[in-house]
Amino acid sequence: MNNQQNQSNETVCSTNRQQRAAQITLSVSAIIMLALIAIQSIGLPVSTATAGMVSKTGNYTALTAIGRTKSAEMLLVIDDRNEDLLVYNAEQGRDIELVARESLPDLFTNARAQSLGQRP
Repeated sequence: MNNQQNQSNETVCSTNRQQRAAQITLSVSAIIMLALIAIQSIGLPVSTATAGMVSKTGNYTALTAIGRTKSAEMLLVIDDRNEDLLVYNAEQGRDIELVARESLPDLFTNARAQSLGQRP
């Protein structure tokens, strides 16, 4: 009889532990969901990419975009003939400097390799 009581007590303790674990899990899930709902309702600012103007003349396509700072503007130029991407930074519309020159075929090859999990 004592053995049956011990087994019954162990079963009750095990059930209580499982119920307690379930309650904790549900409580944590509810708190996380509440936090996510609050974040969505507040409407945190989202960083978006915006393009200013696009122009194509001959073998060149130019695109302007906002730079890293509000006073900086980026000029991206695609050279169709040489298949190059030229990236210029214009600080307050005055100082223009070449930031990068990349081969478009190489950029696409590297991007394709990275999307497949390979190192370029």
